Amino acid sequence: MAIETRKDVFQTKKLAMNKSQVTLLGLLILLIVGCDTERVYESDYNFEGQSWHMDTIPSFEFTIDEVANNDVLLKIRNSLDFPFRNCYMTYYLEDTAGNVLSSDLVNFKLFDETTGKPFGKGNTVFQHSETILSGYDFPASGTYRLRIAQYMRKTTLGGAYSIGVRIEVSN
Repeated sequence: MAIETRKDVFQTKKLAMNKSQVTLLGLLILLIVGCDTERVYESDYNFEGQSWHMDTIPSFEFTIDEVANNDVLLKIRNSLDFPFRNCYMTYYLEDTAGNVLSSDLVNFKLFDETTGKPFGKGNTVFQHSETILSGYDFPASGTYRLRIAQYMRKTTLGGAYSIGVRIEVSN
């Protein structure tokens, strides 16, 4: 049977306080670093079998509270198996009644035209992000929908992992 001295008890309490302080500090740092203050909405649609068929038109529904000065971004994730150096997509931004507020054909450059080197972030799967509407003012607070269709020469695009939307406060 061991006898604890005052010094042993003090050392144990001091060690317990240090562990809790370190844990609290770590959580605080994680909270600060993990906060994305610009993001209003973000979502991704993952393609089954990493293949995007032309009949698959992902739809993203989101709510806007602050109508002024928003950036709308499209995101795509692809692998080296993607059959083209770029990807043409048409987006449709609609209000609650289904009225098209904005629509355009956009071209994502996924690979370098000369070298074939992939653009974007990643090693085997590459993430690309492009602003399609900069400083956009939504007509009113409420629910909106963004639909995205691929407009390529093939009906099915292999090597397409996901498509996504991000809405953030414009800087």
